[in-house]
Formats: sequence, structure tokens, C-alpha cells
Amino acid sequence: MDRHHPSVDSNPTICATLAFCLNLHPKDLGCRLLKEWTGLQDAYLETQDFQGCEEGCTMVPHNCYVNQQELQPFPFGIRIDYVLYKAVSGVCVSCKTLKTTTGHDPLGGTPLSDHEALMATLCVRHSPPQDSPSLARETAEMPPLVTVLKEASMELGLGLAQAHWWLAFASCVVGGGLLFLVLLCALVAGGDSGQVALLLLGLSVGMVLGAGAVYLFHMQEAKGLWKTQAELQHVLGRAWDAQDMGSRPRPAQLLRQQLDNRAVEQ
Repeated sequence: MDRHHPSVDSNPTICATLAFCLNLHPKDLGCRLLKEWTGLQDAYLETQDFQGCEEGCTMVPHNCYVNQQELQPFPFGIRIDYVLYKAVSGVCVSCKTLKTTTGHDPLGGTPLSDHEALMATLCVRHSPPQDSPSLARETAEMPPLVTVLKEASMELGLGLAQAHWWLAFASCVVGGGLLFLVLLCALVAGGDSGQVALLLLGLSVGMVLGAGAVYLFHMQEAKGLWKTQAELQHVLGRAWDAQDMGSRPRPAQLLRQQLDNRAVEQ
């Protein structure tokens, strides 16, 4: 599996598979959000036969390319490479086998990468919709999805608060720098100029420009975080409404409804 380029094979009548390096622990928010939002199943958790490193780790300490300091919190390794899949209604997909390399090349001795290779065998068969495990899981999909979305919204709120702090700090620096620049210009215009005054003048100009660049950067960051948080809050509201009415719309349907509403407003 190429850890740099995600590979996606999809057929609208059968299933979709995703094999890639996420560089996230299974319990990390980004990993959980991806799986809950898309409904993709983890081959390691669903497989009937696993062969490989303990706990499915794909970055292990006995790989010669791995930085041992990065794995200090994970003495047995960490699982950051995934095979995910999802079936449509009327199709059942199961992971028959999942294998990983164990820190060395099976055909040689030296590993080919600092990440272990994943090899999955998926079994695809037609079945009634009620027999599909993915559909059975959809009935309980919304509560964990809501939990993950709430956690993501909280993280976005923290990021937004930090961006606002940087905006306030940069604004104070710009204001102080401009005031200092005016005073220096007055000194230079009054004839009390010297090398020190000119040096301070250059430093104040650089400080104002640097703080202005920081302000613009974090202003764009705050805008992006605010828009993303607003979208999550909108989807959360629709999810709670759907739960109250007893229905369980899929995340993709919630997002599609939101995009349709935007198109109508524009």
C-alpha cells in the first residue's frame, strides 16, 4: 500500500474501499470523525482472521527506519495505516483476512518503509438489506456521530479562541508600533535624528509589518474555523431534530441538505 497516495476503488452498485496512511491513532478525533461521518468500517476491527503485529500496529519499534523517540508513548507501536470499506444497500462486505508485515521485508530482511504493509481480503456478496452489517450499524450510527461532532465542535471552539487571542495580540502590537513610529517620525522631523533613531525607525516599521502579517493570517484562520464550526453546529441541530422525530438520516444526507439550502439562498 502506498502511504503517500490514498487509493479509492468505488462502484456505485457494490461498495467503496479506502486504503491509506492517516497518521492518526484510532482513538484520535480525526480518525473517529472520518469513520463516523462516512460510515466506513475498519478492516482491522471487522476481520475474521488477522495476522501481523500486535494490536494491528503499522509503525513498530523494531523497524530500522522508525524514529524510536516518536514511539516512546507507544512501546509496542502504533496503528496509523488503515483499510476502510463500506457497502451499499443489498450488498454485504466483510473482511476475510488482514495481514501486516512485522518490521522486515518478507522476501528479504530490510524493510521497504517505516510503515508496515497492509494486505486485506474483502468478501463481497449480495444479501437482503437487513442482513448487511453496515446497515444494521446505521440504526445506531447517529449517537456516536453526534458525540464525535460535539467533540470536534469543541476543538474548533478552542482553536477559534486561540485565533482571536492572536488577533488581539497582533492588533495591540500594530497599534503600539504605529504610535512608536509616529513618535520617531516626529523626532526625526525635529532634527534630533541620529543613528539610533533611524535604527529604531526601521525596527518599528518591521514590527508593524510583521504584526500586520500575523493579524491577516489569523484573521483568515478565524474565518475558516468559524465557518467550519457553524456547519458542524448546523448538522448537529439537524441530527438532534432527526433523533427527536425518530428518523436516522445519514451524514451525507445532512450535508447535502445544507448545501442545497445554501444554493437556494444564493
